[in-house]
Amino acid sequence: MPTNGALTWLIPDAYLAAPADDDTVMKNHEAICILNVTPDDAHLKLDFYFEDRDPVEDVEITVPAKRCPHLRLDKPEQIGGYEIPFDVPYGVRIRSDVPIVVQYSRMYASDSKIDSVITTIAYPVDN
Repeated sequence: MPTNGALTWLIPDAYLAAPADDDTVMKNHEAICILNVTPDDAHLKLDFYFEDRDPVEDVEITVPAKRCPHLRLDKPEQIGGYEIPFDVPYGVRIRSDVPIVVQYSRMYASDSKIDSVITTIAYPVDN
């Protein structure tokens, strides 16, 4: 039976920029979009890896069946309560108990406008 997605995904280049003083309308942020097309809830574990400190592992999130949430990484309530440090490079491993698809986006904003947006499909690990 064919599946859509993978059980493990990697994002090697993440970076949450601190909010600018004039950042009132548009906010610097990152987001992980999780697409769960299965009939089952996806139980995720996020692991955050850093260059200069121990990893933070097993941050749990549930993505309902047949849903596609955009998890804002600057909002701890959307990522299991974990607060990502500003201005620190890091990577993320996302593990799921059902196949999912993961997309990562980063937005820089200043003066109430978007300065740049990047987005990419995360790297799926063969399961």
